Amino acid sequence: MKPLFNRAPLTANNLAELPLGAIKPEGWLKDQLRTQAEGLSGHLFEVWEDVGENCGWLGGDGDSWERAPYYLDGLIPLAWELDDERLKNQCMKYIEWMLASQREDGWFGPEKNHDYWPLMVALKALKQYFTATGDKRVVVLMDKFFRYEYRNLAQKPLQNWAVARGGENMALALWLYNLTGQKYLLELCKKLRAQTLDWANFFHTFPVTQPLSRSLRWERLQEALEEEGDEILEGDKRPYFHTQYHLTHGVNIAMGLKTPGVVSLFKSGFKEQTGFSVGWSKLMKYHGVGYGLFTCDEHLNGSNPTQGTELCTVVEAMYSLETLIGMGSFGDDLPDILEKLAFNALPAAFDAEMTAHQYDQQANQLRACVGEHKWYNNEADSNVYGFAPNFGCCTANYHQGWPKFVSSLWYATRDDGLSAVSYAPCTVRTRLADVPVRMTVSGNYPFSDSVEIEVSVKQSVEFPLYLRIPFWVSQPMIFLPDGEIMQVRSGETACVRRKWKTGDRVRLELPTQPRVKKHWYHQSLTVEYGPLLMAYQPAEKWTRLNDKEFADWQVTTDEDFGYAILADEPKKVVLNPEKASAFGKGEPAVCVMAKAAKIDWPMEGDDCASVPILPAVTEADVTTVRLVPYGDTGLRVSQFPMAVVKTRPE
Repeated sequence: MKPLFNRAPLTANNLAELPLGAIKPEGWLKDQLRTQAEGLSGHLFEVWEDVGENCGWLGGDGDSWERAPYYLDGLIPLAWELDDERLKNQCMKYIEWMLASQREDGWFGPEKNHDYWPLMVALKALKQYFTATGDKRVVVLMDKFFRYEYRNLAQKPLQNWAVARGGENMALALWLYNLTGQKYLLELCKKLRAQTLDWANFFHTFPVTQPLSRSLRWERLQEALEEEGDEILEGDKRPYFHTQYHLTHGVNIAMGLKTPGVVSLFKSGFKEQTGFSVGWSKLMKYHGVGYGLFTCDEHLNGSNPTQGTELCTVVEAMYSLETLIGMGSFGDDLPDILEKLAFNALPAAFDAEMTAHQYDQQANQLRACVGEHKWYNNEADSNVYGFAPNFGCCTANYHQGWPKFVSSLWYATRDDGLSAVSYAPCTVRTRLADVPVRMTVSGNYPFSDSVEIEVSVKQSVEFPLYLRIPFWVSQPMIFLPDGEIMQVRSGETACVRRKWKTGDRVRLELPTQPRVKKHWYHQSLTVEYGPLLMAYQPAEKWTRLNDKEFADWQVTTDEDFGYAILADEPKKVVLNPEKASAFGKGEPAVCVMAKAAKIDWPMEGDDCASVPILPAVTEADVTTVRLVPYGDTGLRVSQFPMAVVKTRPE
């Protein structure tokens, strides 16, 4: 299948996603996906009834809502990127049932489900399957369903979660429009927009500048309801204004970040065009933490690094970024933001074997246990590494994170070329100027500062390669096959257009040094190396909490964590890119040795206390600490106090 670019009258785009399977992981990234396939992703069907043989999405009388579609949305790309026949066969059970379930009027799925939302997720999964296989039955199903919506939205409008997440529906309808050119799909998108939360306006006005635990305490709301003899339900009855609930919910926001951009394709306006950039800057200003995302445990809750971020929020934020990148006109910083999440927040939420995950992760996390945590309205087990801590949505939904990142490493360009988003090791197979092309990316990025791209073609062919230079690189250089050297600048994209032949190699040198980013919560700082957030990792003690095949684990430490970083002292980097493997396995491929000072930093309940503000230390307190990639840690400090060294009086 050829990449799809926007048809008129949609806003033109310069990038388009490649079909599923065109990009295959290599090196450490293949190890990561294989770890996922051998972990819970490859066995969830066998051990969880919510997605098993009796679920509604296989014709049973079990769960008929979002869980099986969520699972399939990640399982399909995982299976096709690994060419794993066992996983493909598992996918086909759901796919064949979905395709056979469609009614004459266009609705499909379990009879017990009357909600648009899980159908949106199912369509996301089926779209990927279509790009991998060309199975035209998917197009028939999508067209019949969208015609159902077109006819029935007035009488059967979007409800509840679908109102917050209508951007997903619009994006799918526009994809089908680009494939088929059927005009009714544009009118359908206008109807969907009218029933979807106005995320563009929310991001521009952004009233949530305080942690909700301070401005709208959950406990008080519960008490008020109890006095009225009411209770909190997951349906229409909410402890405060229904729309406000959805506009502060972390996963909704992560999905909503793409919605202004999707709307701008058919209704271009200032708020729509700038919705993501304005919203992202405000989210990070008031609720951002060092791993590159906002806190939400379950709702926006400030920038204290002991607040949590839900795993569903991580993978949905990544998907929103990948969608916006494919639209090609929403800022050169999107790939940098995506890499920050993919190489930090995503892997940190799992154990090394990807058999257990956290619902909430913390930038400063010293105990992962059932205990006393300052979540807004999540349960006490939310940062346990487990099968389904707090709530099962993440158990169903996290599977999309790594596979969709692989699908988004490179995009097709309108001038018949390829554009880099990230240089993680992979092989890309596509046709350019109607010639089969294979491109292999090696070098174990981001664990090295050198990337090599080798081209293989059936016959010599001219096409452009657009090579992104990350913002953090100092003195980048590109070495071309003919010996020429291109000097380029960080934060820009270089174009290499030439007639390529088999064996041509391009080498990117992306040198960098550890960076200290200041002015986080309580004047704390982070240490970063390339796209990697570096963290202090105390000795971890993993304790099994039950005897299940896929068990829950608590993680504790007896080691002191109280260190403040000397911001301006030089830092030594140790690179071992040959050790790169799936996150959490083996020795870290990157370490940073940093000057730090011992300080008093107590625990409060099962979280560390707020970051001490500019603690004064003496030269006698100074030592060297080893920082490792955040994604390799189960416990860590990643937002450090900034040490102020007292000088001796004369």
